[in-house]
Amino acid sequence: MLGRARSLDWNRGQKALRQEVGRVVGLLRSVRNPSAPALGHWSVAEVAMHLSQAWMAVPGLAGRDVSAIREVLPEVTGPSLIRDIWDLPALTSLGVRNDPERNCSVLADRIEERSGAYFAAIDQSAAADPRAWLVDGSEVALSTLTYHLLNETVVHGWDIAHGDGQRWEVRADSACLVLEGFLVPVLRALGPRDFVDQTVAAGLRATYEIRVKGCRRYMFVFDDGALRIEDPAGQTVDCSIDADPVAMLLVTWGRMHQADAIVKRQLVASGPKDYLGPRFRGLMRNP
Repeated sequence: MLGRARSLDWNRGQKALRQEVGRVVGLLRSVRNPSAPALGHWSVAEVAMHLSQAWMAVPGLAGRDVSAIREVLPEVTGPSLIRDIWDLPALTSLGVRNDPERNCSVLADRIEERSGAYFAAIDQSAAADPRAWLVDGSEVALSTLTYHLLNETVVHGWDIAHGDGQRWEVRADSACLVLEGFLVPVLRALGPRDFVDQTVAAGLRATYEIRVKGCRRYMFVFDDGALRIEDPAGQTVDCSIDADPVAMLLVTWGRMHQADAIVKRQLVASGPKDYLGPRFRGLMRNP
């Protein structure tokens, strides 16, 4: 179901994305060691290449024209990019291999140019209009694609900075916008089992209330391996999780250990089944 895009969200999202693009472009132009390891088997420069390709693919989805990313990835044949969300790691790795550019300043120029074109083309009046997302058959609101780009820019900015030994602050407002503007809509757009670890979640029937500071509250309802996300409606809650938005984002994407966030009280569980709190992250899997 496509949520209505609020004007405040649109303005906040566009402003946050412009700011984060400026930060990551400046970061890339200051990279000292592009060959340093940054994310899995990717170097700093390879993460930068991936980010530059995200700035081809997602604007292409927004404009209903993925011909630019198809030049790098001829395997893309439809209005979306992949048949299944679990095809994503192979596709992104192929994209990085297919373009040998590793000069971070050149990649910064590409991101700056592509972001400028995106901001010039994006239309606030169409914010709630449906667009094909990455996975065949899935749709999200046009505004969700801004938050998708915000997610890519913030998280991979973190990867690049840490790989290069530089400081990188994840801003709470940006983290909150990613969580409620990108992650929740995508979880709702895909199948109820797509992001759930079926082995870990088998047999579990539990309702988590997720309360991230500065964000809306959501109910994550697990039912024997299926997940649905609901707005608060007075239903019984088994476990509530109060979260710092930055910690929640970093734990979600595996950039921070959940145990560290719990020790720092950035993730706090309460409720009649508060023992379910530490299980929450393990119920979900990332592509």
